[in-house]
Amino acid sequence: MADSLEKSVHIPELYDLNHRKDNELHNAETYKDKILERSLSKNIYQNDKTAGFLDRLQPMVVQMINSNIILRNWFNWTTSKYYDRHSN
Repeated sequence: MADSLEKSVHIPELYDLNHRKDNELHNAETYKDKILERSLSKNIYQNDKTAGFLDRLQPMVVQMINSNIILRNWFNWTTSKYYDRHSN
């Protein structure tokens, strides 16, 4: 969605020229699937109720991280405010 917003703001030819190597960059989208499972102790996930609660909590944690990325780009004038491929 951010790509389409950024693409609509810029001239399409310049956008394609500037982003022709984007698929070679580090893809940071992998954290969205199992961020809590990788961050928390495995003992917490042994209980079914706790694991179910943490699975429901995961989209909220991902949303908090995504909102931080937007703020990080907003105050960093060297990157585009739509950039979301940070390695950390």
